[in-house]
Amino acid sequence: MKNNIGLVEHSKKALAEEWGYVYGTFGKILTKDLLNSKLKQYPEQIERYKNYILESYIGKRTVDCVGLIKSFLWWHGADVVYDSSTDVSADGMFEAAGEKGSISAIPELPGVCVWKTGHVGIYVGNNQVIDARGTLDGVIISPLKGSINWTHWFKCPYIQYIESIPDRTWQEIIEMSTDHPDEWKKAIELIMNIANLEGTGQLQIFKYLPELINKVYNNAVDHN
Repeated sequence: MKNNIGLVEHSKKALAEEWGYVYGTFGKILTKDLLNSKLKQYPEQIERYKNYILESYIGKRTVDCVGLIKSFLWWHGADVVYDSSTDVSADGMFEAAGEKGSISAIPELPGVCVWKTGHVGIYVGNNQVIDARGTLDGVIISPLKGSINWTHWFKCPYIQYIESIPDRTWQEIIEMSTDHPDEWKKAIELIMNIANLEGTGQLQIFKYLPELINKVYNNAVDHN
């Protein structure tokens, strides 16, 4: 499962690459065909901005506010793959969240989401929020307080939350693990977090694990 650290890094990537905003989009590169498709779906939200979008965003990745989060959830390899199971609105994501609270009690945990009715952003730490603000703004970074009157925070229900990425390398993690299965599990979880942060993905974590696999195998042989 993807995690909050990955969400922060993804939002920073969108900021650095100056992703644009088109209502109903979720991270794919905007083409005229895609724009026309979204225009048919959401004429009220897009029609008045059509010329600006054509001039500013064709050939760039675009999102709307919740689309920025969905682009992270749906990111596979080098592109976005749609997933209907997590295709929710900003308000729908807030409602689905199991952990949430007033913005005045937001935890100092990068990757929690901030919300007000109809809009969502990503808290990235140091009192800063990255959000897809609107068609004329695109993806921007702004202070937690003062720029938008966020009312609540919540944990995205489709990712796991970890306090931080371990400051050890995968080699150090393996060396420190013992021959006990609980330690193997802990080592794998730590390495999965590193893999997610680096964009490797959990399905390819075994490139990090030859020594740990060998340790598990030798332990099994010793007990037979």
